[in-house]
Amino acid sequence: MQSGPTLTSDSLGTTSNTEQSSGKQLFGHSASAWVAFGVIIACTVAVYLPILFNFFSGDDFVHLTWLTEAVKNPELIWRNFHSSWLDGTTTRFYRPLISVFMVTDYLLWHDNGLGFHITNLAFHIAGSIFLFLILSDFGGQRPEPAAPEAKCTLAWPLAAALLFALYPLHPEAVSWITGRVDAIVTAFALCSFWCYINWRKQNKAVWFVLTVITMALALLSKEMAVTLPPLFLIWEFFLGKNSGAPLVVRSVKASLPTTFFWLFLAVYFVLRRFALGTFVGGYDDSLFFVANWRLFLGGWLHGLRMLLVPVNQELMGAHHPLTKLWEIAIVSSIILTGVSLVRTRRQSLPFFFIISWLALSLVPVYKIFAVADDLEGSRLAYLATAPLCALVTLGFADSARGRGAKVLNALSWCVTLTLLAGAAGVLWNNNQAWRQAGLESNLIRTELDTLYRSIEGDPQVMLTGLPDNVHGAYICRNAIVGMTHQPQMSRTVNNCLMVGQIEPILPFGYLKESIEKNNDKVKIFRWTNDSHKFIPTAIEQNAGTELYPSWRAQNLKAVLKTDPAYPAGLKWQEDGSLKASGGQGPKDRPQILIDLNGFPCWKVDFVAVKLSVESQSGSPEANAGCDLLYANDLNPAFELRRRLHMPVSPGDNMLIFPLRGLPEWALGGDCRALKLLLPLRSTVSLKSVSLLSPESIMPRLSFPNSGYLGSKGFVHLSPQSPAQELKFDSSAVPGAARLTLELTRPNLTFESQNSSAPSQVLLKRLDCNTTAGTMLLKREQFPAAGIYEIRLRALDRYGSPVGVAGDHIVISVDS
Repeated sequence: MQSGPTLTSDSLGTTSNTEQSSGKQLFGHSASAWVAFGVIIACTVAVYLPILFNFFSGDDFVHLTWLTEAVKNPELIWRNFHSSWLDGTTTRFYRPLISVFMVTDYLLWHDNGLGFHITNLAFHIAGSIFLFLILSDFGGQRPEPAAPEAKCTLAWPLAAALLFALYPLHPEAVSWITGRVDAIVTAFALCSFWCYINWRKQNKAVWFVLTVITMALALLSKEMAVTLPPLFLIWEFFLGKNSGAPLVVRSVKASLPTTFFWLFLAVYFVLRRFALGTFVGGYDDSLFFVANWRLFLGGWLHGLRMLLVPVNQELMGAHHPLTKLWEIAIVSSIILTGVSLVRTRRQSLPFFFIISWLALSLVPVYKIFAVADDLEGSRLAYLATAPLCALVTLGFADSARGRGAKVLNALSWCVTLTLLAGAAGVLWNNNQAWRQAGLESNLIRTELDTLYRSIEGDPQVMLTGLPDNVHGAYICRNAIVGMTHQPQMSRTVNNCLMVGQIEPILPFGYLKESIEKNNDKVKIFRWTNDSHKFIPTAIEQNAGTELYPSWRAQNLKAVLKTDPAYPAGLKWQEDGSLKASGGQGPKDRPQILIDLNGFPCWKVDFVAVKLSVESQSGSPEANAGCDLLYANDLNPAFELRRRLHMPVSPGDNMLIFPLRGLPEWALGGDCRALKLLLPLRSTVSLKSVSLLSPESIMPRLSFPNSGYLGSKGFVHLSPQSPAQELKFDSSAVPGAARLTLELTRPNLTFESQNSSAPSQVLLKRLDCNTTAGTMLLKREQFPAAGIYEIRLRALDRYGSPVGVAGDHIVISVDS
């Protein structure tokens, strides 16, 4: 087998008689290197032009609120260095340097979002350039220029760096201001890695100092930088000076140069423990807790797929020309890499190093790694795309020689250019989501200001219908507090609250009675997506009809309507029930409309459906269970993302769908219809449909001043106020003999409200051997500071659950 220049441990290993400094190497390629920098910068700016305008979205407004105070009180900036980032209680992160860059941007640009976006783009470009520099000096030593056949080309480093700059997965980390966390840590981590390589090549103190400084900056930016010492170790093992030594010798000698950096990392963890009170931190302060392993593994597999095919599927489907172009190009590039490994087997060491680097980059996010079809959560894989881009373009590093060389080289160029063109096209389209989010965010800010010009003072205001995101790009998530403060609005208000499914912590179900009781003191406005205006909304006080009707037997036809789009497989029986047979695929799933037209959504809390599964094939997961979709004045069209799911089992089932805790339902005006999706591969008979009162199926919980005008369902426990008395009652729930109090793990929420099924995120249960009374909630019952949710569940005399879980309340435990 013949080959041209290769990236092998031999050709890239360091030898004393050929050592050259990185500065001379860069100088030696000054023209080509600077042209490469210019190409990277120009291409990156071009594809990110759609988002280079003045806008903030989502969590950006949390930072804006903090920034207005931080510039007045600089101690808030310093506080991030010795406590949780932004004084967070629900999450504990150590990222003080991010706030420093935020403050710098705010001092330079004030509330002009364009400047913040430019900073994001600058860090992204810096990361791309550092990747280029790393791959230019990849193994530590260039082949001697005197050997023309071994002349090192910049084509592969440029291709990999360009692909990283244009990689379609990146908009959440680059186009979203708050997403800069990942762009910044990646830029510093790549810079530190490049400095480390040069230190090992030249053994000069300046490179060692730069490695330490940039590693420190990376660690102060995000926890992802903990991967640097192991990255240095695997580089030494595969590509360092001793990469050709026997395995044991190589392992020992690879660890010695990295010893200082492991000690440096240990110091970081000590600092982290001092600042956060824990080594772990994060969302739930746990390294290994996973609530649902099946969903966890499914999320990982889907995330890896999205990592390779990062197409926003809400903007471009699987059959879109750009999607197909990308898939063909990425597969062809991977094949080229494989061909290169077969032709040049000595290239296996760089290959295994890059694979190890890629895997290492995903370790810090292993618990939360999940990338949705709309690319939500994609920022978590930002760092991993650096080695991924190097891996995908590795086949481009090998110039073929001998028979068929021209064809193979031409094919390599064609595939790489197609890959880059496809990346640019898909990235441009993916960025349209963030452009749309920015425009929508600006519209909402303008209309909020207009709304408050017509409202005197600062009354209690509730907003519903606001978009959480558009095609995965955040708009209003965690944004309303910042949007309603100066300078985002002409005056600051403190009593404006957004409610919706995107706010699972707010105990909306618990607050319903107090909202209705104080209807004259709470102003409710609904955002309309068609007119982009806030319109006032009233709570329906009296339905004018029976509030809790039940339809069964011959009356069932009065409420169940067959969906004209899915008439197949449905047949009315002589006993008044409706029989449905589900096919194999989603298009064969029986769909039935529950006609509640005219019922006020506010009064419909629980919908009970009694059905019997007569036959079923396949696993319960494959049969999809039952889903209830809703349509009302606020959301007139059925959407699968607005659904309630219930599993079913063979035989009789009583499914209770809890609509009570859904603000989009309760504040959506009048009901238009409900749609019931029945199981696949099953024959099901529907026996009855009922609307149930909350008192008949769930226990009640209360404590003083807990309504909407009070603490809004929050209990605050602190050293100064270490206990709270709770009153409970489940005496109206048929079959209830006692109660249990369910308590979540810190900073986790119940998977669904008022559920029949047990929760997977419970920390503990507290049993009560009575159906009514009081209990004392104490601070020492909670293991750490943070946010917890608690709720009651009624049990029968045998300890089995009856009805559904009660409304949850929130416990805030202060340190």
